[in-house]
Amino acid sequence: MKTFRVFVDKEGKFGNPVGITVDIEGELSADERQRITKESGFSECVFIDDLENRSVSIYNPQREVKFAGHALVGTAYFLEKLLGGEVRRIVCKAGVVKARVEGDKTWINASLEGTPPWKFKELDEPEEVDDLTLGQKKDFEHTVFWAWVSKEENIVRARTFAPDWGIPEDEANGSGSMQLSVNLGRRLEIRHGKGSVIYSKPLNENMSEVGGRVLEDYE
Repeated sequence: MKTFRVFVDKEGKFGNPVGITVDIEGELSADERQRITKESGFSECVFIDDLENRSVSIYNPQREVKFAGHALVGTAYFLEKLLGGEVRRIVCKAGVVKARVEGDKTWINASLEGTPPWKFKELDEPEEVDDLTLGQKKDFEHTVFWAWVSKEENIVRARTFAPDWGIPEDEANGSGSMQLSVNLGRRLEIRHGKGSVIYSKPLNENMSEVGGRVLEDYE
């Protein structure tokens, strides 16, 4: 398994880790993939099923899922480096996801239909997002808490909690960022988790793109 941190800041810090495994021979059963994901401690792991068709499977700690934004951004980056050429699409259970690398950022865009059903809670000040306590968080299921840092500059502060999905706190939530940009009808810079940076943009009322910087972790 190779590990990448997705949505790192300009200094390469923070980011949400994703584990990526090439399994084109189908050597890993669904149970083994689930075990690997749970033991990794990551919010998602990706298994490459077919390099030619760019087909992948995505698991969170509890089950296989259709879509995971940061995991697919990391996968697009990984495939481009692995194959030594441009990767324009990835096929996951949610369908075809378009991908591209531009400068220091990797992007995906897709329909929101296959993304997880995130809930959103707007707070008045970004400091309220920073100061969320366990007592406050436990009353909400798979929820993105957010507040404006600067409405004029489209900058948002956000944190995501999904303990009911086996993810106590998600360091950088790609699919939630896609949904938020569509909900607000704005291109956003989202300062997420402990310091991750996510960029998202609505494409229409049911499509969005999300991107950011990716860094491979070497052990």
